[in-house]
Order: sequence, then structure tokens, then C-alpha cells
Amino acid sequence: MKRLIIFAVIIFALILPSCQPTVNDISTELALDDGSMALLAGNSAVDFYFYYPENWTIHRNDAMIIIQTNDTETLLTDIPEGISGEPLAYMTAPNISAQVFSLLENYAAIDDYWNNFAAPTLGQIFTLGPDAAEELTVGGEPAKKYTYTLSLSGMDFKQSQIIFFRQRQVYALIYTATEDKYDTYAGALDTAAETFVFK
Repeated sequence: MKRLIIFAVIIFALILPSCQPTVNDISTELALDDGSMALLAGNSAVDFYFYYPENWTIHRNDAMIIIQTNDTETLLTDIPEGISGEPLAYMTAPNISAQVFSLLENYAAIDDYWNNFAAPTLGQIFTLGPDAAEELTVGGEPAKKYTYTLSLSGMDFKQSQIIFFRQRQVYALIYTATEDKYDTYAGALDTAAETFVFK
């Protein structure tokens, strides 16, 4: 009887992990410390994957991954729309994008990249508020998180970029929300960074 029980326990231990849905041996779901579930974001076009809160949805899934909440809001710009002259409306939702691209120049450090490329590039399109930087590790690589405000055409946003390098590539996890909703969903960026894995 003891052998039968031991055999049943071994079989159960072997079968249970295989019940979790997987993609190429990567679990499509992950239980977070707070008891909530996270879903897999990744595809064959990128060399990484990460998890996002289960109540978010994938908006784009190719060389750039974008996930967003369904907590949308409509902002009015200071751009007049067509003949009516009414302000042009823009629908937005808190979102995270994951991007990777090759470095065209050598940057000595992440701050060098941020100060001499990323921030000036953003500044050509947006009015940037002051940024604050925080050091962390993502996917085993040293990273920096920059948080700042953005203004464009009368719309104000708050954004955080987590930037890290690997093999002459720049990786960025970018969280964007209106200033009112930024704190509500900012934890999703932490989840993405903490679960980010290179394949």
C-alpha cells in the first residue's frame, strides 16, 4: 500500500506542473506575491519575455510589445479639429511598451545614453519636465529608471523609462499614463521589470 501511495504522489508531482499552459516551456501565467495573476508577454520577434497584470491587454505584439489597461480617458488637445474648430480629442489609457533597438553610437553608460540621446530626442517632440533616476537590475543587467512629465498639445502625461543595455542593444520598458492615473497603475511597470527574462 505504501508503494502505491508513493507511486501516486510521484505521478501527481510529474503531472501537476504540466497542467500549467506553456509556450516553448515558458509558463503563460505567473502567480504574483500579492495573490494576483500575471500573463506572459513575448513573441518570436524579441529575445525576451516578461509578465503583466492579468487585467491588462496586449495592444501590439511584435518587435514592440504594448500592453494597456482598459481604463481609457479622452483628453482634449489645443489643436482645432477641422471645420468645427473644436479641440481635437485623443483617447488614451495607461500603457507599457517594451522596445529593443541597436545602438548606432557607443555610450559609456546609461546616463550618457539618456542625457545625449533619449532625453534630447523626446525633447524634440514633447516639453519635458525634470527627471529623477533610480538604479535597478533588469534581466540580470544594470538598469536605470527615469521618471519625468511630458506635455504635448495641451495634454500632460507622466512617464517612466527603464533602460538597460545588452550586446550593443538598448532595451526600454516604458510606462505612460496621465498624471492623475500614473500612481494607480505604476505597479505594472515593476511587475514587468521584476519578471523580465532574456530567452
